Amino acid sequence: MRNAGFTLLEVMIAAALGVIVLGIGLAVGAQLQRRALFEEQTMMAQTTGRAVQDNLTATLWRAGTGMGNTPISFIDDDIRYALQVFSDPGSELFFNNDGSYTPPPAGKESDGLRVYWGTSSSSTFLVNCAGNTGPGRVTPTGASTETNYCLPEQAEEFLKPVPPLTNTSAVFVNAIQYNEKTPTVPTQAPVACAVRVTNVDSGGRRLVADMGASGTGLLTGLCNERAHDLWTRTGWLAMKLEGMAYRVNWKGGFPTLEGLPHGATTWQVISRDVEQLRVRQAVVNLLAPNDPYRWFPEETPTVRPALDQCTVVQGSAGGVCGAETFTPEYIPATVTEEVVRDRLRSRVRALEVTLVVRTRRLDRDAVDVGAVDEDGHDRDGYKRRSITFQIAPRNFGMAGLQPVPPPPTGSGT
Repeated sequence: MRNAGFTLLEVMIAAALGVIVLGIGLAVGAQLQRRALFEEQTMMAQTTGRAVQDNLTATLWRAGTGMGNTPISFIDDDIRYALQVFSDPGSELFFNNDGSYTPPPAGKESDGLRVYWGTSSSSTFLVNCAGNTGPGRVTPTGASTETNYCLPEQAEEFLKPVPPLTNTSAVFVNAIQYNEKTPTVPTQAPVACAVRVTNVDSGGRRLVADMGASGTGLLTGLCNERAHDLWTRTGWLAMKLEGMAYRVNWKGGFPTLEGLPHGATTWQVISRDVEQLRVRQAVVNLLAPNDPYRWFPEETPTVRPALDQCTVVQGSAGGVCGAETFTPEYIPATVTEEVVRDRLRSRVRALEVTLVVRTRRLDRDAVDVGAVDEDGHDRDGYKRRSITFQIAPRNFGMAGLQPVPPPPTGSGT
């Protein structure tokens, strides 16, 4: 009787089948591991996107604290707003003066964003000096070279420079637009002046500051015209000036969201997952504040350019960039492109921000040249997610150019 067992051929066949099964298992495991890795990258990008959204929301929420959309005079011909969007940041010296900025490739354009606000915790009022000549008229002449300003009694010294600093970046603001006795009658357009505070003497009730962001006094107009009636009015507020700017830098061929705090000279990395930053601005009609906002840019139903691309022709009456005539708004006799754009900037009330985040690693097996995914992004091997949110900076509805309040109702007592 023959002993039971496997022949050599059967053993070899079984071994071959085992190798095949093992190979399939390893291949499937490797594929699952690879997919898990890229899914993890996608989740990390989404988490980073939400963190960046929170960062931007906090910054935009405080934009214009104490001044709203009031234009800030930094130096002659350098008028900035509490919130400005730049559709071509590479053409602006502010965004590329460090020599490290690389513009994005075609189709990946991003906006530059710059935000300013005052620190309310360090604010103090400026009061009329002796003789009721105004807070900036310590001397009777009210010379434009005057550097002393008057403070109320027991004023805090929050703005006093802390050594080794020799000055504090601050802003003087008068955002009172209406006469207190007749609030429906506009009086003076809001004014904000960037200054460098060099000393605060609460005992002597004096604040010493050089007009202009450079501290050289290179500032004309209302900020330096102490003889102007504006400097005799109440409501002047001094605050520490802070800010933040954002750009997407493609240095080295990879996108990096960077931030520049006000007063700093070095851009800081915020995220290496943000590929695009796009911002739309909503403009209010001051004569009809309940009308729907106009968005810049807009494609439907009305085509509008980015706000900083508006032209003089588009800013004419009835044009897509036109603005209603509103007292006490100051409009120069010669209307230029910047005048058209500044009039719209002073009317911005809300923003729509879109962030496009992408994975850092490239999935070469997912490349499909010329194809796009369900969100319209190129199938170039990177996973992308879009985050869009709207925000209305609360301070823009409290200071700066504001709609005329309705007349009081009722007979009163």
